[in-house]
Amino acid sequence: MSSEEPIIFVDDDADDHFIFAEVCKKMGLVNETKFFRGGQDVLDYLLKTDDRPFIIFCDMNMPQMNGLQLRKKINENDYLRKKSIPFVFLTTAASKNQIREAYDLTVQGFFVKEQSFAETASTLKLVLDYWGKCRHPNSLK
Repeated sequence: MSSEEPIIFVDDDADDHFIFAEVCKKMGLVNETKFFRGGQDVLDYLLKTDDRPFIIFCDMNMPQMNGLQLRKKINENDYLRKKSIPFVFLTTAASKNQIREAYDLTVQGFFVKEQSFAETASTLKLVLDYWGKCRHPNSLK
């Protein structure tokens, strides 16, 4: 995983931002972590930046634009779709219908937030290790 590729977290909960930042720090990640409180904020960033984010971790339930709506907007935009940024849901809870809809929108993973710091670290490490080894259009230089 390259330090040039930011890891993005989209979540309206400031406490979760803190936990994710601490997990990334404890894991020794050198990647920049970027935190956004909502779908429109990250969408604006993605449309304006030349960055090729390593991955997007997104909450499902957020005001104004939920995670499913964000994923749909990314898929509908040629520029963003061609960035091929892995998109993984990391959310508090989800229904079967939400999970099905997420995969219909071609997400690359769906995880429920863990209850402990250690479990959260384990889940993030698992996902980041996988995408660090996986070859996909965004990983090609």
